[in-house]
Amino acid sequence: MLNWWLATLSLFGFLAVSIALVLFALKESIHSEDSYRIDPLPNQDDSDSDEK
Repeated sequence: MLNWWLATLSLFGFLAVSIALVLFALKESIHSEDSYRIDPLPNQDDSDSDEK
C-alpha cells in the first residue's frame, strides 16, 4: 500500500515540475517588450493631430 502512495506522490510531483518547466519556458520565450517595439502605444500628441 505504501508503494502505491509513493508512486502517486512521485507522479504528481513529476506532473507539477513538468507544468512549472513548461510555464517557465513559455515565459522565457515570449518577450513582452517586443510588443511595444513592434506596435508602440500612441502618444497623446499623435491622437490630437489626427482629430484636426
